[in-house]
Amino acid sequence: MMDELREAIEKLPERGAKSYLFHILLRVHLLNNSVDSQEEILELLNDIQKRILFYSQERKLEREYETYHIVCGESPAGALKVGLSKENKVIGYPDFFSNGPLWKLHEEEGRKKRLEWLMDHINMHEDYLEMRYERKVAKALEEIDSIPAGKPIVIWTADNADEQTGLRYFLHLLRNKENNVHVINTAQSYKELFPAKKHQSILRHSGEAAPEKLKMMLENHLGSPLSAEEKNRFVSDWQSLSKTREVLRIWEDNEIHSVPESYFDESIIESAKKLHKSNKGFIKSARLIGEVIGHLDEPIGDGFAEYRVRSLIYNGILAIKGIPKSMRYYSIKLKEF
Repeated sequence: MMDELREAIEKLPERGAKSYLFHILLRVHLLNNSVDSQEEILELLNDIQKRILFYSQERKLEREYETYHIVCGESPAGALKVGLSKENKVIGYPDFFSNGPLWKLHEEEGRKKRLEWLMDHINMHEDYLEMRYERKVAKALEEIDSIPAGKPIVIWTADNADEQTGLRYFLHLLRNKENNVHVINTAQSYKELFPAKKHQSILRHSGEAAPEKLKMMLENHLGSPLSAEEKNRFVSDWQSLSKTREVLRIWEDNEIHSVPESYFDESIIESAKKLHKSNKGFIKSARLIGEVIGHLDEPIGDGFAEYRVRSLIYNGILAIKGIPKSMRYYSIKLKEF
């Protein structure tokens, strides 16, 4: 067993090893401070050991692919996996970059600060944030780090702050690799391949594209790889973004702009007024958030929209009925109605 564990540890990438070490030291700290029972902590440490061994076995089964794709979000990653052949490896980064801090996100310290902000502001189950979210991010980073030399990489983006920020972040992570990197802008590609008909909405995010349409975009709009100069420009953009402290960004005039976190509050209030035309009483929070998200050109994510609804409640603009532990559990109305 010890030989097998030693071999597994030697195969861990540096980023993965640091992540496991952090969790081990955290459990030792908890043990010393008696936060959890010894049995619970020993069970968690055994779980980490199993994961290290499983990672090693999984790497043995991992094969090289012809092309590696990186995309923001698990939904568009799923669509790509359905639409593309098995020779394509899809890496979906499980985060939404338009909101939340970006400060030093390419370092462990920055990712810890981002996680703390999410836990303090976004209504997601604590266990999901502490375990599944953190684990998924670590897995995506390991997969990006493990892309073999010489294999082409495709980064999918669109005309929104989430994916444009992701594009710059991914290129920073890839800055020491000499692989050819292609960029497909799904919003622009969609516009060219499927000209909008009357009343047809534009593609706001890659996650809105069907698998077969993503496949057509790859076949028709792969284009030439980025030049060294273009890569450096995106990496420089990321280095600037990673120094910012703001928590909300929009895509405007082909640039990422940091804006106050209250930027979309007026849109939330106007959506509530619209819904009150047919309902003067309390409105399900989820219905209001759906109305807001459906009419914004900039996708902001339902988690951030729900956070701003709660902020309007705390500021006395909205009244509440229920418990705001998630958008399904409470209703709201404008106090003026």
